[in-house]
Amino acid sequence: MPFIYIAVVTPISYKIWNYLSHPNSKVWKKLPQVRVKWFQFFPSIRIFIKGRVIHLHHWFSLSVLLCISIFVTGGVLDSWITRGALMGGIIQGLTTKSPTARKIIYRKIIDVQL
Repeated sequence: MPFIYIAVVTPISYKIWNYLSHPNSKVWKKLPQVRVKWFQFFPSIRIFIKGRVIHLHHWFSLSVLLCISIFVTGGVLDSWITRGALMGGIIQGLTTKSPTARKIIYRKIIDVQL
């Protein structure tokens, strides 16, 4: 029975994450960037240190939550529907074709506007 939940929820979650978090998404481009000094926490979690960026991608965060859900009993994380949703987000993040989609640490790209 759990396989049915995962088989249904994972592709739906993939589409939702693709719509919300893909770099070319209309929704993603409209989200405000909330940053306090060297720490950006919205729309993605990034830490800026000495010309480098530590980017905790959604696929990375969802992977951590999926691992935690294996050991948790009770609550939202113990649901197979939640695990399917987490897997859809992980798959979407790992299949995105972007130069920094799978890099956790990379050099800061400076935007020069003329």
